[in-house]
Amino acid sequence: MHVRDTLTVIVCSILAVAMLVAASMRLAPIRRAREEMNLVSNESLENAPPSLAFATVAMGAFRGLVVDILWMRADRLKQEGQFFDAKQLAEWITVLQPRFATVWVFHGWNMAYNISVAVPNTQPQERWRWVRNGYELLRDKGIEKNPHSIILYRELAWIFQHKISGVTDDCHMYYKRQLALAMRPLLGEKSKEEFQALAQTPEELSDIMQDADIKRFVELLRQADDEFANDDGFVKKYMALRQNPAQFTDQAHEVINSFRGTPALEKFDLFARANQLRKVWKFDIDLMIRLNDKYGAASIDDPNDRKPLNWEHPDVHAMYWAQKGLDVAGKPGKYTVDEKNTDRIIFHSLQSLFRTGNLILYDLPDREPAVFVRPDLEMFDSLNEAWIERIDKYEAFEKGNPKAVRGGHRNMLINAVELFYRAGHRVKAAHIYAELRQRYATPEDKRFDDSLISFVRWRIAKELESVGGKDATEMIVMSLAEAYFRFAVHEDDEASGRERWARDVYDLYQTETADGVRTGLPQFEVMRYMALRTFMEDPFYPDHLKMRLMGRIKVERPDLFDKLMKQDEAFQKLVEEAARKQQGP
Repeated sequence: MHVRDTLTVIVCSILAVAMLVAASMRLAPIRRAREEMNLVSNESLENAPPSLAFATVAMGAFRGLVVDILWMRADRLKQEGQFFDAKQLAEWITVLQPRFATVWVFHGWNMAYNISVAVPNTQPQERWRWVRNGYELLRDKGIEKNPHSIILYRELAWIFQHKISGVTDDCHMYYKRQLALAMRPLLGEKSKEEFQALAQTPEELSDIMQDADIKRFVELLRQADDEFANDDGFVKKYMALRQNPAQFTDQAHEVINSFRGTPALEKFDLFARANQLRKVWKFDIDLMIRLNDKYGAASIDDPNDRKPLNWEHPDVHAMYWAQKGLDVAGKPGKYTVDEKNTDRIIFHSLQSLFRTGNLILYDLPDREPAVFVRPDLEMFDSLNEAWIERIDKYEAFEKGNPKAVRGGHRNMLINAVELFYRAGHRVKAAHIYAELRQRYATPEDKRFDDSLISFVRWRIAKELESVGGKDATEMIVMSLAEAYFRFAVHEDDEASGRERWARDVYDLYQTETADGVRTGLPQFEVMRYMALRTFMEDPFYPDHLKMRLMGRIKVERPDLFDKLMKQDEAFQKLVEEAARKQQGP
């Protein structure tokens, strides 16, 4: 019996050793597979105190205790306003917990919001650097390590939608300008064909160099300037060379000139732009095309004629990352809270693009362009379709009647009718009014019973009902001042629409007063001059734009120019006469 027990122990020991050996042989392949699937992180803490670095290594599986201590410390520093110190701790936490999405959310939000506003608004370039750091952290590192975490996509989209596109930050116009200027060199003609060409370009430099002419171009550029010696950063430096040749040698500029107009340079330029969209901005160009097709700006005259989205606008970036999150990390059919909130970003971005999607960069000599935002009426159809989709979607998922969504849609249509009519697009306004009546007219609501013109005049009358002559004058002058701005930036149809709208308001106020005793307004020609002075004296508009406006009026509308000059002379005489009376004999 003793011998059998001994043999049993020996056999079991041999089997145990064999199993351990077999398991150890599988360890290396498993580790390699985990690394290939990006399931492990071997990053080391940089610039960490020796005690922290030692603790994270020595404690092994108990490093979670270290993380808890760092979290508590970082939260206390944030509450005390010590954002830069909190940032350093958050960086260490992201290394220790790279698969914890909340770490990346905290870190990106802290830089884009807390640290950025800690910088005075007199230093917008520094503020922008921190906002950019925030969204780049989420985009380039957080999502790379957590590609199936929808909250990272939502938070990234939120920075573009709220921080950059919104108006809560004093420097929001600076952010809009910098984003637009960064995107502008990458988009070319901004046509459907351009996006298709970008999508079809090779992804790597080695692939595009299979073309013999392009290979010769790249080699000549490397010989001309040592900046182009390595593949890493080659494309980025090429884009910098095209935009600012002064930063590179004359020989590099000569290489560009020698290839100018050739198919090789055009092909490489297209590759370089696509490469930056993919490698720097992390865009999937096929997804960009899909968003262009679904949400692109529709011609006012032909809704089926769609143009690509304006990728210089921050709300389009917000839409992209929200849609990317739904595609990669959403749960179709379940419609979770995270998915609903991400989906709402697309919807709210479309609303914002309709209201402020016309992002105008007005070039100025020796200065960065001036930035203006105006409604983009061509985004109406995309917004309207998306609104109707969401009404149906909420009914299906929430098993109810989304009254708030329907009410918002009705109000949007009402405002759109007036907006298109005011801009002079009266046929489109009539189509929207027909949809408004078809969807929302009820026996109890008599607002939509009349014709389009009667409805618009009713809207004007309601707006004027409680205002006096001073407020009515201000409404008309502001509309005319907007017409001058649109004329200055060569949006002539919009300018004419604003001028006609001002005339409609003027006529209605003069002829259809509620009590018959209202004080009459100044002559319309006088108000047009008042609007010109309002525009010319507004410090928000650069002097270069004002000079261009007067130049256009003088050349293209000489009759109006003569009237304005005569009114200006009369005004100056009145000012001089008043000054003489004030001085006395």
